[in-house]
Amino acid sequence: MDDSLLTDVTGVILVGGQSRRMGRDKALLPLGGKPLVERAIDAFRQFFARTLLVGDRGERFREFGVEIVPDIHPGSALGGLHTGLARAGTPYVFVSACDVPWPDPRVIARLCSLRGGYDVVVPRTADGLDPLFALYGTGCLPAMERMLREGNYRIFDFYPEVRTRYVEEEELADVVTPGRTFVNVNTPEEFETIRHMEERMTIRAVSFVAKSGTGKTTLLEKVIAELKGRGYRVGVIKHDAHRFDIDHPGKDSYRLTAAGADTMLISSPEKLAVVRKHAASPPIEELLETYFGDVDIVLTEGFKKSGLPKIEVHRRERSATLLCRGEEHDPTLLAVASDEALELDVPVLDLNDPGAVAGFVERTLLR
Repeated sequence: MDDSLLTDVTGVILVGGQSRRMGRDKALLPLGGKPLVERAIDAFRQFFARTLLVGDRGERFREFGVEIVPDIHPGSALGGLHTGLARAGTPYVFVSACDVPWPDPRVIARLCSLRGGYDVVVPRTADGLDPLFALYGTGCLPAMERMLREGNYRIFDFYPEVRTRYVEEEELADVVTPGRTFVNVNTPEEFETIRHMEERMTIRAVSFVAKSGTGKTTLLEKVIAELKGRGYRVGVIKHDAHRFDIDHPGKDSYRLTAAGADTMLISSPEKLAVVRKHAASPPIEELLETYFGDVDIVLTEGFKKSGLPKIEVHRRERSATLLCRGEEHDPTLLAVASDEALELDVPVLDLNDPGAVAGFVERTLLR
């Protein structure tokens, strides 16, 4: 078993709903090539040594290789949560409904990190509490069982009776993606909207950023080799803040561009190159959509001001401070690859282990 996985928290995914408003089984709705429930399973496997599916008709989910537990008290989300907590055998569970299309690993990690001394850790946003993307401890069981006997199924009604940690919106601002993180699917219209959002995000990209002289190009080339060795198609964009030329005086390509061509393309049996003039650098999103539709992942070097998710490369001898934590607080930071131990709110990866960095990219963006 992976020593980094949490053994005191079980992942619980509720799959017992009737999907009446949807008209078909929400758990198995395909999004981005995977059923919604599998997206939640993949996210949970990054953190928890054990994951349970709680609900009826367990034969629906046998292909996913996850333990399935029938509801003790069928018919409500509270009943499913109670079953998961009672059957998990761990002090805590982290629960998610099966209809969350983007279960963000960063938010899961943040909420789990706050569990010490509490029975409930629940996010509270402008839209209210999200009791089905939250952490619960076994101290909640007596209150849950009383409510189930009384026929009261509103999960948050027992919060005042236990030690509850409300995680406010500003505490999650650096890891939440507005309009995505706490979204769930209830109707065909909502699913269609989410499906279109997913289609616009099919090109996965991460930017490696660092102060100059840190060695990000060296790390990047090793991560590319690792990902290629795992069978992925990899694209790369290098950001250059200065002017550059790939064609030079005396070359035919230079002569054609100098003659006034706005776009000049060189094609050979092995590769092609495009030289295109523009007044300003195109947005990174435009570059991704235009040139990288046939790859699995795009790694960029630079683009530290973009909205892309980022991995910062840090070397102790180069600087004592970070670009994305310290000089500024960049909410898109996914991790730091460092040659020293750091206490941060994001994972710290070993700068000298490109396999581990590639593995993080694979788990976070490609699965």
